[in-house]
Amino acid sequence: MDTQTGWSGVRERVIAVVEARHRAHGRRPPSPHAVFEPVLTEAEIAEVEAQYGVELPEEYRTFVAEVGAGGPGPEFELTSLRRVGGKWGWVWEDGDPIPLDPSGPFVETEEWAGQQLATLRAAGYEPTTRDEDDDYLNDYREVFGDPGDRVWHEERDRGAILISDNGCGMTSWLVIVGPHRGELRDRNVGTNPPYVPFVDGHGNRHNFHTWYLEWLERREREALGS
Repeated sequence: MDTQTGWSGVRERVIAVVEARHRAHGRRPPSPHAVFEPVLTEAEIAEVEAQYGVELPEEYRTFVAEVGAGGPGPEFELTSLRRVGGKWGWVWEDGDPIPLDPSGPFVETEEWAGQQLATLRAAGYEPTTRDEDDDYLNDYREVFGDPGDRVWHEERDRGAILISDNGCGMTSWLVIVGPHRGELRDRNVGTNPPYVPFVDGHGNRHNFHTWYLEWLERREREALGS
C-alpha cells in the first residue's frame, strides 16, 4: 500500500471505480463532477481550523484540499465538510452539520468510565452504579436532568469527528484532538459500544490516508473481478 501522504491520481481512481460499479449494475455512470464535493481552498481550511482552534490531521487536510471535501469512501460516503449558515461542520446526507467539540482530547474506550466519574464528581455528585452497557448514563441523567443523555453523548464523541456513517449504526470516526490525533476509530451499533482502532493487515493503526487507500484498493480489486 502507498504510505505517502500525497493524493496524486486518487480522485481519478475513485471516479473510475464508481463508474465501473454503475456500469456493472446497468446504470449510467454519474458525472465526474458529481462524485466529489469541491476541494477547499487554503483560506477555507484555515477558517475551519480557526473556528475550532485545531489543526486538521495532515492526511485529512490534504485530502479536502486535493481530492474533495466529501465523496465516496469507507464504506458508503464520507461526511462532507461544509460551511452552513456561516459555520463549518460535517454533513451526512444533507442533514444538519455536525460540529467538532475541541474542548478536550478524544477519550479511548478503556478510559471512558474514568472520564465519566471525573465529570460527575466535578459537578458535586458521587456516582452510584455503573451500568454494564451505559456506564454512568443514569447518573448523568440524575445530575444534568433532561439534557443528561445529550451531555453524555457529546462528551463521549469529544475530540473526534464522524467521518463516515456506514449504515445500520456502523460509524467511523477521525480523531482530531489528543494523543491519538489522526487515527481512525470504528464504532459498532449500540448505546455505548467500544471505539476500536482501524488497523491494517499488519496490525498498524490507520491514519486517514492509509485507511482511505486500503478501501480504494479493495474496491479496485472488486471492480477487476466483476
